[in-house]
Amino acid sequence: MKIVSWGPKGRERAGLLAGEVVIDLNAADGALPAHPRDLYADWERLLPKLRELDPDAARTEARHKLEEVRLGAPSPFPGEIVCLAGNYEEHIKEGECVREFKEVDHPKLFSKAGVTAAGPADRIVHPPQVEKLDYEVELAVIVGRACRNVSAADAPGHIAGYCVLNDVSARCAQFGDGQFFRGKSFEGFCPMGPALVTPDEAGDVSDLRLTSRVNGEARQDSRTSRMTFSVPEIVEFVSHIFTLMPGDVIATGTPAGVGVFMEPPGLLEAGDLVEVEVEGLGTLANPVVAAEGGK
Repeated sequence: MKIVSWGPKGRERAGLLAGEVVIDLNAADGALPAHPRDLYADWERLLPKLRELDPDAARTEARHKLEEVRLGAPSPFPGEIVCLAGNYEEHIKEGECVREFKEVDHPKLFSKAGVTAAGPADRIVHPPQVEKLDYEVELAVIVGRACRNVSAADAPGHIAGYCVLNDVSARCAQFGDGQFFRGKSFEGFCPMGPALVTPDEAGDVSDLRLTSRVNGEARQDSRTSRMTFSVPEIVEFVSHIFTLMPGDVIATGTPAGVGVFMEPPGLLEAGDLVEVEVEGLGTLANPVVAAEGGK
């Protein structure tokens, strides 16, 4: 099952992706919420009803052609976007500034502001003060059940599903500040999607291919099996720090091949198209545009 949010930014509605059709959940069944936040807040109770929904039987007014709607982030209003730094050994090796992460024997965390959440085809606005704009393909986890102090063995039961995430980064701020939050949190710096794929459909996510391309040029190509910490281990670690709530997002880290460490650097500029893909979960294709008034 593939859950989406759709509609204008800030006013997204909860939907079900069925092939090339988006089903408005509330219009198809009044017992299902219209707002994505309400869907996640009651995910456990609503999941059986979601599974009962027959897309082919949905009334006409509930059906919308995918090509005619904007998709938002599957969780467009996350309370938390928790990210991992240096979760791929290959990424640590490519950049001297992240090599310190190798000395840490637990997941190294940072966060992005929740308002960075963006859709799978939304524009990435190049802020005028950013000199080094970069991309990072990642597997993302969306929480479906509140969890606190869970074990790795129990972690899968708290996951609503998975999606693709681009951890867009202002490297000048990230490395210049000595901490990541500002460089990771410019508006729209977290495209996600195209849909939340539920665990039964996603299958085993421990060995999926991740790739990124800029203007069709291959940049990153790796597999989730190369992560240092697995998804269950990450959920366990984070949940022992604070309670993960439904709709929260965990970005599990990026492999080698980011633009800032290329020789010469392959950073993003206005006019570029950046595509990131995770096997079986879909592709994000986000154009980079200059801010109003130019860079």
